[in-house]
Amino acid sequence: MNKTINNNKVIIINGSAGTGKDSFVKLCQQISTKIMNVSTIDYPKQIARYFGWEGEKDEKSRRMLSGLKDLLTEYDDIPFKKIKQFIMACKNQKIFVHCREPHEIERLKKEYNAITLLITNPNVATISTNHADAEVYNYQYDWVISNDGTLEDLKDKAEIFLSEINKGD
Repeated sequence: MNKTINNNKVIIINGSAGTGKDSFVKLCQQISTKIMNVSTIDYPKQIARYFGWEGEKDEKSRRMLSGLKDLLTEYDDIPFKKIKQFIMACKNQKIFVHCREPHEIERLKKEYNAITLLITNPNVATISTNHADAEVYNYQYDWVISNDGTLEDLKDKAEIFLSEINKGD
């Protein structure tokens, strides 16, 4: 049973940039209205925007965001605390938490009895210019979904995934 505070179910989602993680979550949201989406990098992105970052998805930005998240984590575990606040504010939801680092994935899994999910795409190169992106495949996930077909194929996989994780509810 993978229930948490307020009857939420936490799914930790990961995959290299461009594999279709957000597309997968959006498809899940089309299937169920009880789906939330959050990332451990959301708060560092807010701070970066305040200081002039304009949302670029280049390697320089990825390194900066990874480093900023590391600093906030080292300072006072702020990204983890923000995720905890988000989860506690939700009720009866399936919450997709985007998280890259294996040690943080494991910590979230233990804290929330979470399900771990890796989205792969054979047409997307792995990014290794920062440790967070480089560590994507250094974890044994509960689920691996290959985004290797059409959007409709991915929606079918989302339906199967949601059906399977709902068993026992």
